[in-house]
Amino acid sequence: MKKVINNEQVFTESKSLREDYIDKYDILDKIKIIPYLTNDLVVSIEQVSKYFEVSKKSVETVVERHKGELEEDGIMILKGEELKKFKQEVSLLHNEGDIINKKVPSLTILTKRAMLRIGMLLTTSDVAVKVRNYLLNLEENSTQEQKLWAIQREAGKIDRKRMTTAISSYIPDSPHKHFAYPTYTNLVYKILFGKDAKMIRVERGLTKDSEATRNKFTEKELKIVDECETIVTALVTLGFNYTYIKEQLEKRYIKRLN
Repeated sequence: MKKVINNEQVFTESKSLREDYIDKYDILDKIKIIPYLTNDLVVSIEQVSKYFEVSKKSVETVVERHKGELEEDGIMILKGEELKKFKQEVSLLHNEGDIINKKVPSLTILTKRAMLRIGMLLTTSDVAVKVRNYLLNLEENSTQEQKLWAIQREAGKIDRKRMTTAISSYIPDSPHKHFAYPTYTNLVYKILFGKDAKMIRVERGLTKDSEATRNKFTEKELKIVDECETIVTALVTLGFNYTYIKEQLEKRYIKRLN
């Protein structure tokens, strides 16, 4: 049983407490919109500083002081060819100018988990205080239904990652390969809900750049999306093309959902 906590500042002092709450990083999307760099939901130091409304130096200081913890969360420094490929991926995904400065020799990128840890540690940010209080309120007020939703949401992330990995590994390379990720996502949504991702975002009051679409799904919706994407993963891995996969999903779900 977790000890009752009344002061959000305890997060800044206790590593063990940070570990207890570190997997609740999806609350970040509920507090403010995060313009992620890639489909893997990574961000830069600059984006973290904007999110928490503090200087870049403040974030860098936290990173330096708690380097060991953050490395476990997936913080990385990209250089050379690795950085070049990452810049290309970001440009393709966002279909706009250079989001990352071409001249930077290295780039630190962070996962949402690392971003939450920084929010637990920043002492000069009102947004970070809000994040810590949100964590405390979330634990205090969680119902059994909410906890079951959270479990399903985490399971879905794992299977979503498997699907994107399968697309990356088994679909032949081409100039348009990066479109496969949203294409299969929209296929799943259209078959299950009759709407693509854009329509769902509009319907549920989300912005164009929001990555939190599935945070608006019910547990039942999350479960069926997870099941459908698991099938997509299996069929992509076996080498079947989009048309065949679409036919199989329609056979399985259209009658059942109608």
